[in-house]
Amino acid sequence: MDQLCNYVRFVSGTPQSRLFISSNENDPSYYVYGQMELRNDLVQEETEPSDSRCLRTTDKVITFTESDVVFNLISGEASVVGRNHLGFMQTQNFVKLQPNEMLNRYFLVFLLNENQMVKRQLFESLQGSKVIKYTLTQLKALKINELPSIEEQRLIGRMYFNQLRLNWLLKRSSDLKYKLRINQLRRG
Repeated sequence: MDQLCNYVRFVSGTPQSRLFISSNENDPSYYVYGQMELRNDLVQEETEPSDSRCLRTTDKVITFTESDVVFNLISGEASVVGRNHLGFMQTQNFVKLQPNEMLNRYFLVFLLNENQMVKRQLFESLQGSKVIKYTLTQLKALKINELPSIEEQRLIGRMYFNQLRLNWLLKRSSDLKYKLRINQLRRG
């Protein structure tokens, strides 16, 4: 058994409360990465940034690049950042995880979201806490089993993301069919 911190470098997000928010239109603006963006990235849904909160600041902020692994300290979910969220600001509620060459990024997301041992450790770390928020220390201390080969990790990670996408498409199709039928019934 090993610890996650032996395979991953962790980068904390920008505390929004410490940012100077500017109203000057010449200052850089950033869309804020949130739970909705994480969920969209999990199912690889293409969305428009106009749905996201935007702020202007001259302060130095941490932003995402495509394929960054992100972990939400509030929901306990992880994903790989999609190209639509390139340049989005990383807030203090998110941690960027940079795996080394021994750990595939898609497999890391699978491990954090679906591995029962990891989920149990995260749940147990919250016991007795009034505020349900994971910490960077808890994340770093996660114990993980021996990793499969990098090729197996790639396959598992891609299958995981493909399955999430398929499930989302099937649900979306079902929802649209339901709305169509209801509209047909309303018209009589």
